[in-house]
Amino acid sequence: MTELVGADRFASLCDRLEDDYGAVPVVEKTWHVEPASYDRFRERLRAGANGGAGIWLTNDAGEVLLVRNEGDHGWGDPGGKVEPDESVETAALRETREETGVEAEIVGLNDVHRVTVRDETDPDRPAVIAPIVVFDGHHVGGEPRPRDGEIAAVEWFRSAPETVLYEEVATRRYPADSRPES
Repeated sequence: MTELVGADRFASLCDRLEDDYGAVPVVEKTWHVEPASYDRFRERLRAGANGGAGIWLTNDAGEVLLVRNEGDHGWGDPGGKVEPDESVETAALRETREETGVEAEIVGLNDVHRVTVRDETDPDRPAVIAPIVVFDGHHVGGEPRPRDGEIAAVEWFRSAPETVLYEEVATRRYPADSRPES
């Protein structure tokens, strides 16, 4: 129960991000998943890939680009899985482009979610640590459009939408929300 698979890799990632971006705000999360999903997390870790990356993407008007995945009701930042031998920065830029059709540049680090993945049916299986890195980014080109078969909608938001995928989407800063109306 105490073994944490991927903990050393998480620590190394945070050290590297701190060297590159400064302070690394860590958000602790725990996911209790079905055994097949747990096995997929373990296998991705063994294959050299683990976790995900995305971008808290703003435009010149201070709006934030959010996506709603097919089958979900809540909005979240664009992002997805990190592939083997892919940096979290490359994954965040690739996933944002694939999901939304826009090009972005990374301008900083927003936060790192330290997701502790547990098998919901067997508490004795070791927890798997899966990082999700969310960068701050700026829109540099392209018109938002949802990726067929994955993303139901893509929209710019001046403030948090009513329904979000996870709490931080509602509590992060929306620059347009703090600007005076023109």
